[in-house]
Parts: sequence; C-alpha cells; structure tokens
Amino acid sequence: MTIDSYAICPCGNGKKIKFCKCKDSVHELDRVTTMIEGGQVIPALDRLSSILDEHPDAAWALAIRGRVLMDLREYDSMAENAERFIRLQPSNPIALAQRAAARLVKQDVEGATESLLEALTESGQTVDSFLLDISSLLSLALANTGVWLTSRVYATLAVVSTGYQDGEMAKSVLQQLTGNPEINQLVKTVPDLLPRPSQAAWGERYDEAAALLSANKVVLAESKFESLRRTATGEPAVLSGLLMCAIWRGDAARQAELLERLSECEPFSQDQRASYLAMSGLVAASDTKFATPVVTIEYLVESADEAHLAMVASDRMVEVPSEQVKELRDENDVRPKSLFLILDRPKLEGESVPPTAEIPEEIGRVVLFGKQTDRSARIEAINLLANNRDGVVSLLGSLVPDLPEGNEEERFVPMHLVAPPIPGGVRLSDPKQAMQVSKAFFDDRLGDRLASLPVKALGGRSLREVADDDSQQPQKAAVLRYLEGFDLITGRYPTVIDHLYELTSIGAPAAIPVKTDDDVEAVSNQDLNRIDSSELNLEGLVYLVQRCQQVSATIAGLAAARRLISLPVDANSEDDSPALRLMAYVYLIQSLNGSDESISLLEEAKSFAESHGLPDASLLFLEIPIRARRMEAPEAQQAIQTLATKYQDNPEVMARLQQLLMEMGLIRPDGELRRERTAEAQPSSGPGLWTPGQGNPAATPAPAPAASGGAPSESSAVGSKLWVPGMD
Repeated sequence: MTIDSYAICPCGNGKKIKFCKCKDSVHELDRVTTMIEGGQVIPALDRLSSILDEHPDAAWALAIRGRVLMDLREYDSMAENAERFIRLQPSNPIALAQRAAARLVKQDVEGATESLLEALTESGQTVDSFLLDISSLLSLALANTGVWLTSRVYATLAVVSTGYQDGEMAKSVLQQLTGNPEINQLVKTVPDLLPRPSQAAWGERYDEAAALLSANKVVLAESKFESLRRTATGEPAVLSGLLMCAIWRGDAARQAELLERLSECEPFSQDQRASYLAMSGLVAASDTKFATPVVTIEYLVESADEAHLAMVASDRMVEVPSEQVKELRDENDVRPKSLFLILDRPKLEGESVPPTAEIPEEIGRVVLFGKQTDRSARIEAINLLANNRDGVVSLLGSLVPDLPEGNEEERFVPMHLVAPPIPGGVRLSDPKQAMQVSKAFFDDRLGDRLASLPVKALGGRSLREVADDDSQQPQKAAVLRYLEGFDLITGRYPTVIDHLYELTSIGAPAAIPVKTDDDVEAVSNQDLNRIDSSELNLEGLVYLVQRCQQVSATIAGLAAARRLISLPVDANSEDDSPALRLMAYVYLIQSLNGSDESISLLEEAKSFAESHGLPDASLLFLEIPIRARRMEAPEAQQAIQTLATKYQDNPEVMARLQQLLMEMGLIRPDGELRRERTAEAQPSSGPGLWTPGQGNPAATPAPAPAASGGAPSESSAVGSKLWVPGMD
C-alpha cells in the first residue's frame, strides 16, 4: 500500500509522516496490520520486534505493539514497551496511555490517573481510541475504590466521544454509578463549573482556564485556576474550577476540601451550602465527617465457660444457634465458641404479636472464644455504638464476676450504615406476621435512632443534642442533606427525613413543581425526590418514572407511577398506550418490595394487562419470587403453572422460567425438583424476631428472602407435584 506522506503518523504524536522519524519504517504498517487482523498475532509481534531492531525510532511499532501486548495480557512486556515509547517520545499521548495502563494493572490508580491526564493534555482535538479504552478501565477501577465523581467523568469521556465504538464498559460503569441505591444522590452528578461574575477583572483569564478544561487539558487549566485563586480569593467560580480539576485528578481529599470551601460561600442558599458540605463527606472514602463511633472491647479471661452460662441465663442476651456461628472466624481463622445478641431490654416470651414499643432492640453482640495454645480465652463485645457502650459494659460486668479491664478499639462508620435498628428477643413463627412487625418496628424506631447518633460533623453530638443550637445550623442541614440522598433510607421510610427536619427546626425543603419533561430534565438528581408531579403531563410522567428508576429516586418515582396508572388511556393519542401503564405497574411492584400493596397492585396489573390484550409474562415473573418470599405457596405455584401453560410455545419465556427457578433453588440445572430442606427457608430458626438481613448493620426491612442458593421446604413455597419446564 502506498503511504501518503502527508497523512498523520500512526505513532500518535500528531505529526505528518513526512516530518516524523517513523517515515523510514512506516511502509511496514500494512503488513503488520494484515497479520494481526488475520489472527497471526505472535508472528506480528516478532515482526514488530524486528522492525524496532532495524529502526529504533519506529514509534508507530511501539504504539501497535503496546496494544497487542495489552490484549494478550502480557502486562510486564507492555510496561517495558511503554517506558521505551516514553523515552523515545516523552509527550506522545499513546505512550502516556500505555504507561497509565501498566500502572493500572499494578493497581496504582493514582499513578494511572496522572499519566492518563498527561495523555489527554497532549492529545489534539481527536482523542485516540486507545486512550478511551484506558479511560473506561480507569473508571471501573475508580468506581471499585469509591472515588465516584472521578469514575463518572472518565466513563462519561469514553461514552460521549464521537466515533468511539467500544464504550460498553464505560456505559456499564455509568449505569452502576447511577442506579446503585447505596450510592448517595449527591455524588450521582458531577457539579457544574460555576459561571464567573460578568464584570470580573479576571474574566478573560477565567475563560481561558474554562476553555482548557472543556478541552480536557486539565493540567494546563489547573495551573491557571491556581493563579486565579491567588487573585480572586474565595471566589466560587474559581473554586469550582479547581474542584473540577481535582475531580479529573482523582484527588478525593482535595475534592472534599474544595467542596467544604464552597459550602462557606455566602452567595449560596442554605440548601446549596448544605449540599456542598454533605458532598464533602461523600467524595473521600476516608472522610469521617458523617460517621459515628463504633466500639469493640476485648476482655481476656481464664475461661469463657462461666461467662457462657451466665449469658444463656440472662434475659438481655439471645444466643445465636451454633449452625449460624460455624462459618464465623477471627483474624487468625479461629472459630468462636458462641455468639450472643445484646438487647436493650428483657426479651419477650411466647409468640404473640407484641406492641412495637415493647420489642427489644439489638445494641451489640458478644463473641466468646475458648482458650488457645498461645492465647487466653476472651470475650469480645463488638458493634457497640458509642451511646450504648456504657450500658453494655455494665451488663457484662454484672454477668461475669471479676471481669478484667477491656482493651477498646474505636472506629468510625458512616451513620447511615448503622442507623437501621435491629429487632430481637421476639420469636414469631408466621413469616408474614414477622415482616409486618419488622416494618412497624423500623417505622417507629429509625427516626429516633438517626437522631441519637453522635456525628463528627456536629462536634461529636447528635441531631437531638444540637436541635436548638442555631450555631450548628449549617452542619445540621448538611447531615439531613446527607441522609436525604440515600434511597435505602428515604425510599422506604419517607417520613423519617420529615421527622428530622421538624426535630432540628430546619425548614423542610420546598416541593419543586413541574409540568413537562423539560421541567423534569432541569431538576438535578439530588433534588428528584422533591419534585411535585401532580401537574405533570403524560410524557413528563413517563420520563420521570424512567429517570427515577435509573437513579433510584424512589419517592418521586412512586408518586409519578401512581399518578400515571390513575390516568385513563387516551386511545386517540399517538403518544399514549396501555404499555406505558404496565411499565408503571412493574416499577411500583418492584419498588414496593413485596409489601401487601405490591400484591394488590400485582393483581390490578394482571387484570389491566388482560383487559388491554397485553402479555403478562413480566408480571408473572415478578410474582413468583415475591410470593415465595412471602411464603405464599399456592399463589407461587399458580403463577408458575400459568406461565408454563400460557407461554409453553414461547422458548424464550420457558428458558427464563427455568433460569428463575434454578436461581431460586427450586430446581436443579437438569430440571429436577430439589427436595432437600435448607436453612434459608426456615426463618423461625434464628434468634429473636426473624427479619430479612438480620445481622447486617445496613439492612433495611424487606420481605423474607427468596431462597437463592437453596430451596424452600416442600411444604413452604412450592409443592413437590409441581411441573416445571425440563422435568419431562
């Protein structure tokens, strides 16, 4: 192939071949490319090595060789190739990207980010696809380390770049960052670069820095913003520019510092300042601004046997069954003798449904270890909130004579993770009844629990303690903004935040009225749950439901979906259809998490689908695990049989049904029914009141867990005579 000497050299330095040192060897490019495309990868590597021996300046060969080595996962060779490439062309963006990839493989995320930023700075108007490949990989690594905003900007770079065809990984990262309900809404959107004052004397310099930033020349933009900061001290626009640079750099500590500085800027409203301050406690995993102290106390004793007997006899202790303890190990892989739950009040007797106010609450756990060859027997009190510490120590002292002084270790845990109260000391055999009691327990206790947690942002005091302290107004507002952003709290317990706003005398945020989908588009992710959709048109309702589903904004999503299904279908409108209502029904059923309301809506949705001639397979697939979790065997069996009968000629539905039943543990891969009993299907075996996720400090009440990984007993979810696909 004839080489156009005025074409851009494939080495990536931006020069034309005529003026690049690669010109003497680039005629080999077509041959090497043909070998690689034909699957002759190893011979192609050999040929590239020969070319580099003959032409040490053949940077294009190093560019191609690095990509091939990365595809082959020859990471050590790729790192050597990158270093040789950089020595040859220190500012070549492809060489810098190869070095970023090599650092990423060694889990040096900070170094990889720095090198990729250099590559972007050295790139022209068009970013090479190899840089975007590394950008996608970097976004994934940053997401795994909890650097949310930086992960988002690199994933977005790969997704929005024109002509880039391999953005599936970046899209997946963005979907996970956006849809994960465990990630706060405040870090699901990268803050905008704030506009400068129109008459600012330093406006031209700011515009230059902003232009460099928009062109991904972050290193150059940062130096200009730093210079501006010395001129315009405390100016929000300049601080936001530096914040954007810190986000691109992946410097979480710097992001937190700048967000805190922005929260102190007077021009912003109280809510905006609270949002910045709340974000400052979310961007760095090591930040403990919104954390509460949790204590572990270790007591070394002669023998744990007497302590065990005393705890068994105590009405404040509940022993966890041995089969649930057998998998526990300490840091030395030693199995404990026993595990006890510590209750805040005496456990209840019998199986009658107690008033919610009388249900004991777990306030900690005690683990007993027997004597070992090189270590004394010990008692460990774990997961103690600071405000429960003294009570637990007093209880242990009353149960264990001559209890020695304990060795304490304090750590800080984000308050939303330890907020959910855990009921205990009650045993209910009816799973549905247990779920109802658990839900009522959470509704009753969660707000008080959140209000009583000491938080660093409040000077080590709780919201209740600073409720009337006007000097703590910004910090109180930030704590509430922080909690409001977690859908696992607000989505399931929407009244909790309202209770806290009232307790702290901070005005509840005003609702945001919207009428069209354009109005919805203008609302940020962090404010979605504040939307008033009562006047929203059909198109806007559909968009709002879809967006709330994507970002896990349950409050607004539920309100919009309920209004959507209440609207009659307009047969004369091309934009309306029954399928839109079915979409809303599915969202509601999924979001309501197996509650009685979700069952009612499920039946309503099936009737709606039948009356409008819509397939109901999606509803039946939702119903099966919900019924199984609720231990409603006949209804679960009926849903399976309906699917198997109505859609027996649909291979896709039959395959999905079989897959679902395997995931639930009801059948084996060969289609045979599982008959063994498993612990997962016997919620009454655990200590106290059985609640889904019991033992997980971050758990929130949900229906009884589906038996994924194990089948319910034959008498519980599905009978032994049930036919399922593949059993013929």
